[in-house]
Amino acid sequence: MRTVAKPCHGRIHMASSLPHDSKKCAAPLRLIGLSAFPLLALVPCRAWLSNIGARALLPRPVRRGSHVVVAALPEDADGDGSTDWDKELQRATERLKKKELQEGVLTAVPLFDRSDDWTVERVDLKDEVPAAGTVLLADPRTFLESKTMPAAAARTGWMPSFESRRERARLPVVLITEHRSEGIEGVLLGSWSGKLMGDMGLEHFMTRPLYIGGVANPGRGLSMLHSYPEMPGASQLTEDGLAVSSDFGVACDWISEGPGSALRFKFFWNTVSWRRDEVDEMLSDKGIWIPVTVSRDLLLREPDSSFEDPLWVQYAMKAGGELQELGDQLGLFPPS
Repeated sequence: MRTVAKPCHGRIHMASSLPHDSKKCAAPLRLIGLSAFPLLALVPCRAWLSNIGARALLPRPVRRGSHVVVAALPEDADGDGSTDWDKELQRATERLKKKELQEGVLTAVPLFDRSDDWTVERVDLKDEVPAAGTVLLADPRTFLESKTMPAAAARTGWMPSFESRRERARLPVVLITEHRSEGIEGVLLGSWSGKLMGDMGLEHFMTRPLYIGGVANPGRGLSMLHSYPEMPGASQLTEDGLAVSSDFGVACDWISEGPGSALRFKFFWNTVSWRRDEVDEMLSDKGIWIPVTVSRDLLLREPDSSFEDPLWVQYAMKAGGELQELGDQLGLFPPS
């Protein structure tokens, strides 16, 4: 029996063998050898979420008996400092832009240009847990200087690296997306899987990157951030219109038959989860997370280059204040 991914009520789930005569969003994945989404589900995320981003290992499927494992790509850098990951991201970015130019969307739809709307502000939660829409920045004093690894590190798949300033600054950044009776969920930001949605065999959103949203799989698999709170089934997260959805079929209809643009979606596989007895980790007096608000357009933008500073650095520098001081003290910011 082959394992493929099929939509269930618009959400992508793992299932047994599926006929290939389904069309469009009714069967968003076509099988090319091994289905890529089950591969992502089988990979121990901590093995390739290490350092959150530029050191994330691109999954290379290798069959061993009845199992599929993922082999790491070499991390040797060239003389100019670029790694295999840097080159792969550059190729993917070029492929994405070429595809969008062919489709005419770059001229038809404005991208999220740098503007005054790119804002990050520190939030004072006092004794409250963060609301949905809040972004949590790892407190570098706990993640980098503590003698014991915080539970939050395992929760996000983060592993420490002290090879360079950029590696030390590649700290977890999590967007809270939902409060549930069982606990709180969010998505890890800035951890690219090395794949575009088109690499998964999807007919829609082919040029959109697929991000790893965490190490927990609550059963919904794929989730989406976008700028369409009016889309059916969407939950609005912020006042400026950031929304989250999990119904992939509705998203396909929204861009093919409705007013939506594929460029205003971000896709995440898996989540970061806190059980009810774990949410105290988010309280300010625990010293583990620093809450901020981030504007919608800044959250939805894609990196211009693999050589951008880590997301933690970008947000901390924009927030200023305490985060600016921490970054300066710990040498996490680029030389001025």
